[in-house]
Amino acid sequence: MIHLLPPYPLTPVHRYCVAAAAERYHVPVGLLYGILATEDTRVGQTVHDANGSYDMGPMGINSLWLSVLAHYGITRPEVLDNGCQNVAVGAWILARKLAGHPSRAQAFAHPRAFWRHVGDYNSAIPHWNHQYRQRVAKFAQQDFYRPLERASGGGHP
Repeated sequence: MIHLLPPYPLTPVHRYCVAAAAERYHVPVGLLYGILATEDTRVGQTVHDANGSYDMGPMGINSLWLSVLAHYGITRPEVLDNGCQNVAVGAWILARKLAGHPSRAQAFAHPRAFWRHVGDYNSAIPHWNHQYRQRVAKFAQQDFYRPLERASGGGHP
């Protein structure tokens, strides 16, 4: 089950949401912040893609995931309007993409494969994958709080 918190209209992203999602799904918290900064969207915001799908909220959860999430009882309004739920779903998706790396030691031993899996969060198409993972890596190394404040609509938790 992916639920961390019950859904509330336009619940912002707080640092504890990111930390809890990273811990729960065993993904590096820095990658979550890197994805938040790369996606650069807000709670309640959608971005339409060229393929007819759309990305939702701070983690840019693609609408193609909604049918999978429905099996876990997660609805579109929860993904779109609940910042903590959006981050939890994003962490879950990232964990699925990183599943090819059973350990962090292997990730460091095979960094190209690790970062390709990070890029798969956005696209498996090599060109888009490469651009995405470069942006995530760049942002993951920067101040983690600025992208979080943008994603949550400003303010501090």
